[in-house]
Amino acid sequence: MNWLFLVLAGLLEIFVVAGIRDIASKRYRRGAVVYGLGLSSSLYFLYLSMRSIDVSIAYTAYTGIGVIGTVVSGIVLWGDKGGVRKFFYLLLIIASIVTLKMVG
Repeated sequence: MNWLFLVLAGLLEIFVVAGIRDIASKRYRRGAVVYGLGLSSSLYFLYLSMRSIDVSIAYTAYTGIGVIGTVVSGIVLWGDKGGVRKFFYLLLIIASIVTLKMVG
């Protein structure tokens, strides 16, 4: 269950980035709401997951999941460029997270 909380926390990081993107695009009200709700809920689920997962593993996985979600969202939703190299490096992040879970 705690790994489910951790994955959820990482995925909620996408909303934090979406809020920052809205603020940068001068959509302040919506951006502030999305940012605030995304950050607070993300950190809450990170807190829940860290009750039984070591900090070193939980925070590394949290940031990695957030990075992967943000890159994929950028490509799918916001028109960022994709590419073979970008996806290769995302696979390396995924492999690192899986390895951390296996050794942790």
